[in-house]
Amino acid sequence: MPVVVKERLLDLLQDNQQNYYELFVFFLDPDISSFEKEKKARDFLNKEIDKIDQKKIDFPATINTVKEWCENDNKQNCELFQTYLNRRQNGGEREYFKNVGQAFEFLIKVSPTKKVDGAWLYSSVHYWNDPVFHDLIITYLEELGLGEPKANHVCIYDDLLRSLGLDSFDLLLEDEYYHNAVIQLALGYAPPEFIPEIVGFNLGYEQLPLHLLISNYELAELGIDSKYFNLHITIDNIDNGHADKAIKVIENIYDKYRDKELFFNKLKRGFALNNHGVSSSKIIKNLNLEDLVLKILKRKALVGQLIHNETRQFGCKTINQWLSNPEDVNGLVTHLIDHKWIKFNTDPEQSVFWRMINEENGKMFGVFNPVERQIIHDWIAGSDHSSNFLAYSRELKNSQRIQDYLFSYISDGELDALQERVQKSHDLAIKICKLTPFLAPDSHHKSIGLWSTRKYVELLFPYLSSFNKTNS
Repeated sequence: MPVVVKERLLDLLQDNQQNYYELFVFFLDPDISSFEKEKKARDFLNKEIDKIDQKKIDFPATINTVKEWCENDNKQNCELFQTYLNRRQNGGEREYFKNVGQAFEFLIKVSPTKKVDGAWLYSSVHYWNDPVFHDLIITYLEELGLGEPKANHVCIYDDLLRSLGLDSFDLLLEDEYYHNAVIQLALGYAPPEFIPEIVGFNLGYEQLPLHLLISNYELAELGIDSKYFNLHITIDNIDNGHADKAIKVIENIYDKYRDKELFFNKLKRGFALNNHGVSSSKIIKNLNLEDLVLKILKRKALVGQLIHNETRQFGCKTINQWLSNPEDVNGLVTHLIDHKWIKFNTDPEQSVFWRMINEENGKMFGVFNPVERQIIHDWIAGSDHSSNFLAYSRELKNSQRIQDYLFSYISDGELDALQERVQKSHDLAIKICKLTPFLAPDSHHKSIGLWSTRKYVELLFPYLSSFNKTNS
């Protein structure tokens, strides 16, 4: 591990000032102990909770009205979605993603929370011997796909990003996009005193929001695999899905909690934590391809990839001179626009800059990969000429995904050793104790975590298990 990284991790352990991305990395570092993560989680959550104004939380007045409140919210969003569908069927345009480029921007910006999907429930697996928590545990296990990579939510989203070529774009994200992801991770490592906040957050997260319904519809319309989003519509249903389980868990824990008023207040605070950070709705509302294009150009400048034609000048500067400083990128773009090298709201082929980066004999061909060119294309094209369908959608649909063939050719023997230890033990508690570390957010989507999840399910909830006993 580089010295700089070690020093930064030491700062985190010592509670020095940090940003959300660093906390994100901290909680996902398997080399940092659960004890240290729990300490960090407690401190972080207390600070987040201190920001909450109890009077402004939109929440039912009593525990007895939670179910009805959730059902009404679900009904309202379904009705709003039907109204949306009516608008579309009457000739209305897409309302979230005008083109493929905007859909890509959305998928990139929501990726931090998708990479830790379900993380807020991780601590529940430690309460396996208390039936009160079983619905919560099952919800977490289902987020993990019961150990099957094709159903594990993080695996599905990672596979989506990888298949679209978007898996490295999170490097362009501002720190604020990691805020809610860190909240989810902190809840996952939080001590038992935060159980009410965890189930409160879970209640909010498992509801069916309007943005999920519309996103799912429009992504599919653009030829982008919306399996991840569709899965959350089906699995989170309020009849017998995660939303229903979220309500039952609250009712069961509330019955056993001695201080009812304290529980309810903590429950509300946990629910309110869903609103901290940049929500999907806010991301959709503020989609800005120009901002993303500028970030792409600045990244090229930083890594020195735009070392090309020194004789070609734009406004008395060569490409290298413009891009020697990332802060000058805005000036370059302004110059290209002013001199009609970029012509907005027209076929990009009419823009000299586009031909330079897209044609094989272009002066800058090869500088931008196909995904970057897609984003630049739709930025230039505007609403009338941008991409309304993913060019390689058919190939993706007909191809088999890597999740069908996951295998590690570089093994440290950790999985073999774990399987042997679990096999040798005849004590259920010991088996569970050995498995639970690998159900953590940093591991569950890897080979050892997937096997551990399947084994955990087999031991505690065999009726859910699709585990092949010949692989035990």
